Amino acid sequence: MANFSIQYSASASPIEELVSAVDNTKKVRMSHSGAAVEGVGGGIEVACNTTATFIKYKKADSVTGSYVALNHSSLIGTFTDCHFIMIKIKESKTGVVGTPDLSIKIGTQEVSKLIGKGDVCILRPNSLNLSGASISSSGANALASIEILVGRD
Repeated sequence: MANFSIQYSASASPIEELVSAVDNTKKVRMSHSGAAVEGVGGGIEVACNTTATFIKYKKADSVTGSYVALNHSSLIGTFTDCHFIMIKIKESKTGVVGTPDLSIKIGTQEVSKLIGKGDVCILRPNSLNLSGASISSSGANALASIEILVGRD
């Protein structure tokens, strides 16, 4: 018997750049400002039961126009009681020259907007049916190749 889980971590740090007033060039880049501002980070392992069907991964291309539910057959497909969602912009869709973006909705509420290659969102919903989560890019020049990982504990 095997146990399946998703291990993840995330971190964010404020960045301050000092720019020369003389020639407008960047001189110093610090990981945090002089104010009392620190970064935030953490991670955990999410147990996803004893069968592989409790974890799904998909590479796909985003669409524009209307939102597409994550349970659509071109994305994750049928998946209920979701407790973990991670979506990443891998790159611009082949042939697209603009900056890729991706909006993520839960129900009617936009909960995240990814902008650019490498941008990522981690969500920890409580037993979400993926028909209630959807994605869309803002236009034809913003289409993205994405990666989606979902899990149920």
